[in-house]
Amino acid sequence: MNHFDVAIIGMGPAGSMAALLLESYGMRVLCIDKEKDIYNLPRAVTVSDQGFRMSQLAGIDDIYLKNSTILGGAYFSDKNLEIIGGSIDLKGFVSANGWPASSLFHQPYTDRDIRNKLENSNVEIILEHEFISLDQKKESVSFKTINLNNQEEKDFTSRYLIGSDGGSSVVRKQLGISQEDLNYNRDWVVIDVELNEPDKLGDKLIQVCDKERLATFVPSHLPFRRWEFIIHEHEDKESFLDDKTIHELIDKWLKPEEYKIIRKAVYQFHSVIAKNFQKGNCFLIGDAAHQAPPFMGEGMMSGYRDAVNLSWKIAASIKNKLNTNLVDSFETERIPHSRFVVKNSAGIGELMEAYAEAETPEEVSQDLVQKGYGSFILPNLTKGLFFGGKADESMNAGEIFPQPVKYYNQEVVKRMDHILGKNFSLISKSPLEISEDHYEFLDLIECKLVILEKKYIEKNPWMKSFMEKDRAFLVRPDRYIFGSTNSNISIDMLINDLKMRIMNS
Repeated sequence: MNHFDVAIIGMGPAGSMAALLLESYGMRVLCIDKEKDIYNLPRAVTVSDQGFRMSQLAGIDDIYLKNSTILGGAYFSDKNLEIIGGSIDLKGFVSANGWPASSLFHQPYTDRDIRNKLENSNVEIILEHEFISLDQKKESVSFKTINLNNQEEKDFTSRYLIGSDGGSSVVRKQLGISQEDLNYNRDWVVIDVELNEPDKLGDKLIQVCDKERLATFVPSHLPFRRWEFIIHEHEDKESFLDDKTIHELIDKWLKPEEYKIIRKAVYQFHSVIAKNFQKGNCFLIGDAAHQAPPFMGEGMMSGYRDAVNLSWKIAASIKNKLNTNLVDSFETERIPHSRFVVKNSAGIGELMEAYAEAETPEEVSQDLVQKGYGSFILPNLTKGLFFGGKADESMNAGEIFPQPVKYYNQEVVKRMDHILGKNFSLISKSPLEISEDHYEFLDLIECKLVILEKKYIEKNPWMKSFMEKDRAFLVRPDRYIFGSTNSNISIDMLINDLKMRIMNS
């Protein structure tokens, strides 16, 4: 049988995340990738607090935990590595998501374990096959693949199709979706090394604002370290792949005998975003939808947000026969958020250039400084599947609900997101009065009624600030808040609004 609920083209991080989530919701999932195995060199290196929390939903948080190191902080420096601005100390900080703000991981290790998990799941995987074409109908997608070993073509159908096939996405091209260039295109060389000696470089990320050559130092998961150096327009890109040149670039940090080069690659750092993330029953996620310079460390995280946002909506839509407003809200929510990441990632690069050109840091435009520094704080969602159709600060709609956690000696010792369930949750401090027909609706969408115990509120400053007023929160499966009760909004109004937005009339 070649029909599936969802077909996923491309098994990189975003596609793999979507596959695991959809399978956990009981969907029949097909994954297709043209490669035989995972890419065995590091590319992405950063997993954020939200990234860890999203990985909990897919059951892969333990994979990141055992293969990552917490980032100690970040700053902008001059050519002598002296701090000139933007210093952030992250030691000991745990966010509302229940995790440290940022950690560095070694992608070959995590990708291998994630692939193993997929191979032991109910997801059907076809490797060494390339997606070549698709044809959409109202209720399904027909598509063809070609076996790269014997050139045999094969036909499939699925209710939905997800293109997670990278920056040069064939799915995006087949759908005729164009891209918008946000005008940061620079050539950089990326160098990953394995240390031969004990680490002496520290745990802070450094944006080096050197007029002669901008650089970034990334304290990757030990024993690995990464550097990125800009390549000027007049320079020969290939020469930067020469080991002698690499030794010279890294010389202010390490001597050649102190490390082994494990990867060297020239990239053009792009800032592009697809004009649409959806066309009919087909969707784009990850690099197929957006590509940002790596300065924020949010590229893979944006792909994970796409996967999480879309997966629960597809699953709920199929299982509960909901209207198209649910899946259509994916694009409404993800395009503005992705644009912020792409634009502000480029903003950090532009700030580095401005610092490098200025005689003193004070000369740099405050607008640019804010753009660069502000990039580290991701915004809430603004419009989409929320009460009234848009985010509302007064009811925390569009914000992420804090993760319930257990503390011991003021440290998080257990994360308890599972008590919120996998679907919608209605969270309060005390029992709620809910009408019979609303109970039926909540049961249909498998909404979990959660009465938070005091132990999850009192010791958690994030949770305490949310629960200090006697409000009920309607929280989506991706942990974003749909809305909450207040003096003007009753529990019945909250549930009615969600029902009106997702149920067929």
